[in-house]
Amino acid sequence: MCTMMKKATADILPECLIGKIVSYLSFKEAAKMSILSKTWLRSWFMHPNIDFKYLYNGRNLELEIVDTIMARYRDGKIPIDKFELSYSDFSLISQPIDKWLDIALQNGVKYLFFEVHNFSLPIFIILAAKSLTELVVDWCTLMPVSFSSDVTNCNSLRKLSLTHVKLDENMLQTLLNCCPLIVSFIFYYCWGFKKIELLNLQKIKSVSIKSREQNELVKIQAPTLEHLTYDGYLWGKLDIVECQNLKSLDISYVRISDEFLQNLISGSQSLKDLKIRNCEDIEEIDSSNLESLEYMGYKIPKLKIARQLKHLKINLQCFSSLKAAWFCNLRKLLSNSISCPEISLDFSQCNGINLTDLRLHQEVATPKVDVLNVNCTWSNGEYANSTSTWTNGQCRTFLDALLWSCHPRRLNIQSTSATFKCFINSLIYMKNMSKYSHWHRQLRLKGAQVYIFDDNTSQSWHPVELNREELSIRSNCKWKMVNYYFLLDW
Repeated sequence: MCTMMKKATADILPECLIGKIVSYLSFKEAAKMSILSKTWLRSWFMHPNIDFKYLYNGRNLELEIVDTIMARYRDGKIPIDKFELSYSDFSLISQPIDKWLDIALQNGVKYLFFEVHNFSLPIFIILAAKSLTELVVDWCTLMPVSFSSDVTNCNSLRKLSLTHVKLDENMLQTLLNCCPLIVSFIFYYCWGFKKIELLNLQKIKSVSIKSREQNELVKIQAPTLEHLTYDGYLWGKLDIVECQNLKSLDISYVRISDEFLQNLISGSQSLKDLKIRNCEDIEEIDSSNLESLEYMGYKIPKLKIARQLKHLKINLQCFSSLKAAWFCNLRKLLSNSISCPEISLDFSQCNGINLTDLRLHQEVATPKVDVLNVNCTWSNGEYANSTSTWTNGQCRTFLDALLWSCHPRRLNIQSTSATFKCFINSLIYMKNMSKYSHWHRQLRLKGAQVYIFDDNTSQSWHPVELNREELSIRSNCKWKMVNYYFLLDW
């Protein structure tokens, strides 16, 4: 009865309204609604967005249905705005995919997503379509052309995305030359070439390249470019010239010098957002015009700065013994930002810090870090014995230096139970000594709330009393890795 009432209610709606509703539904959602009435079925037959994603091997019935649907669009000359097709292995398909592709092109497709493994895609036939505005290709081999003169420019295309695609340099250059008006270019994990040149793209605004090819050269000359992402995975070589309108730059795993970075930043006065991840040889960053900086690496960079940053996010991996100078440099870096929402530090060794050296840098402004993530995976065994000198001396000075350099509101720590006990003891000592020690009065820690993660309970995070009695109960297994956090009141 309920189903009959729903069908009757749905059929009362005007056909034009039903068509409008269907146009906002996905292709598969509209297919489910088509059982309500003939009007809903007719609207689904006219749906402009066709989605045949995630078809699997051996399901010939699915492929026959696809062939029937595409024949209906061909015979009825039904307009197609979006056509999406993905299949795991072309060699197992008995149906003619190229025929479906031709139908989509003939019916004015604007957005084309194509992911069929082991399929030779006739990309230059696709680009001959005058209606196409966005093309996304994944896991295909591009079918070459005999002569570049046989290629027609696709002036309608605005977005081109190639992922896991095999092509050579000539193919890539021909492809880019015939799409002169694209505004977005995505190129992820493709192979078969040694060079990428983006030189004559008149309207390009955004470029994102991720590569694993050895000794790859990427040369970009694009005055209109505003956003660039490049991940070279330590193999690539980057050459950027005449990108004076660049607003955001995100580079990872590429060897660049301070001079290269300085020339790039000075040549792009509009650059406001800079992200650097694991790029070797960087010692200094000119952040005079920057508003946001995100940095991941092994070294603490120096900032050449004329004003404070609005946003600063740092992730440092520390694999050697630390000295007071390291924490001083970290505090200098963090004090250059109005806001430090999240700082992440990975430590593999721990040692005592000379607090006298830290006192020499008190004039540096106090940082404002919201969240400090600390991962302690000691490789030098100093956490192993909870009654060692590390517990009584090194842990206190290490934690003092850590809090002095970052001044976080929340401290998240992942480490062993033994290290957890060391940190709790140090916080108790720090809190008690604030009445007597000039150094601890300067730190200005008024109190701390401690929470530990326990995956054996339904309530994962629960509070821990800041006292040694509660601590002795929870730290019996010194080798167990635990997650805990402190809410610090300064």
